[in-house]
Amino acid sequence: MPANTTAEDDVESLPFSARIRRASWSRHRALDPTDGPQARGPGVFDRLFDGTLSREDYTRWHAQQLFVYEAIEAAGERWRGDAVAGAFVFDELLRTEAIESDLEFLIGPDWRDRVAPLESTRRYVGRINATAPVWAGGYIAHSYTRYLGDLSGGQAFGKAAREHLGLEAAGAGFYRFDSIPDPKAFKADYRSRLDAVALGEADRRRVIDEVLIAYDHNGAVLDELASGLADANPFGDEAVDAICRHMNDDHAEDTLVICRGAGGRPEATAARMTGLDGEAGEYAVTVGGAEETIRIRWSRRLTERAEVRPEVVRLFTESKELLRHTDRV
Repeated sequence: MPANTTAEDDVESLPFSARIRRASWSRHRALDPTDGPQARGPGVFDRLFDGTLSREDYTRWHAQQLFVYEAIEAAGERWRGDAVAGAFVFDELLRTEAIESDLEFLIGPDWRDRVAPLESTRRYVGRINATAPVWAGGYIAHSYTRYLGDLSGGQAFGKAAREHLGLEAAGAGFYRFDSIPDPKAFKADYRSRLDAVALGEADRRRVIDEVLIAYDHNGAVLDELASGLADANPFGDEAVDAICRHMNDDHAEDTLVICRGAGGRPEATAARMTGLDGEAGEYAVTVGGAEETIRIRWSRRLTERAEVRPEVVRLFTESKELLRHTDRV
């Protein structure tokens, strides 16, 4: 390196996308449980990957993402067609509609009334609203941080949700980008647009700073979620197997009544219990010749095996009454 060349000059000679990646790498590693010893302690991501994240906590995390993407995508509409930021507004990346569909599946038709932003999410959304709609670089920073993350590590999250929580298009649709057949090529194009963006050096530095701020806000949301995570399944594998076997062998007809009533599948012709945790029982039901998985929530979080039987009796009684009114018993 020539004597009059500084390390900062060397960094500035890199493509802009590489500068962003270099500056944010430590933040990225701190949030990624799959990325070596610098990963943060057990939290949402870790429990999702090891299979101990409850569906309730997954849903809570999903809901927080909704508020973030609503803010980013509202700002994107402001910049659509703009000579600078417009190059980063892609319909293929929009996530709000997918999250809304996921939440309706996970919570029910009244999902909008049952979700609320955490304090850390409010701060994150406040930062997006203060920068992304009014400064092209702010929109670029926040959209880059989230969307390229969705197309990269987010795909591993989707795979884990499908594997451990039994979710497919419904419940994990957020992670599907059906309009992007080649994510690798899409990301390469996105980075080339970053490299060519018509921003001066001062604004490029501001974009990098804003990316770091976005990472920090995302980390704060994950920290607040982690502080409220439900304990892992209070029922061990042996207890779950025993309860499911008892229900399927000795109370098969009762199980079908529960799934037809409380489970909202009145047309079901067969049902079996496949699992349970502190939030709900899980069942495989046959409707119209096809089998699907449903979860039926307890009235409260259960922590002991002795609490399961009264909840099952309650579900059966309520289901029988519900079906009696619909002439399905």
